[in-house]
Amino acid sequence: MYVHEEILSLTTMKRPNSRKQNSIPKDAVLLIPEPDGKNELPTCGVKPGYYTAKQMLGLVEKHLNDADAIQFIADMLETGDPDNDGFVQMLRSNWQKPNELARIVKICKE
Repeated sequence: MYVHEEILSLTTMKRPNSRKQNSIPKDAVLLIPEPDGKNELPTCGVKPGYYTAKQMLGLVEKHLNDADAIQFIADMLETGDPDNDGFVQMLRSNWQKPNELARIVKICKE
């Protein structure tokens, strides 16, 4: 499967039922949770909130040189479903290769 198809497949994942489902943007593919404590900083400096596919690519691009942030983003994207986790696997296999991550982001944006 091509990289951009992996990103598009993220938008078709099922979301869990909850009362807050109406506040989830319909095109959201990633949720970065708020820190547990009031005075805690965001994990790996990744701003909490919902991200669309385009915003998620920008987030990866922003953290290209931060392997811990890339791993955190991959953890937050993982669904446990191999059919939906192709992009996650690409992030994990290239988490210490900023040039390769930049190439992946560029391909996805095209």
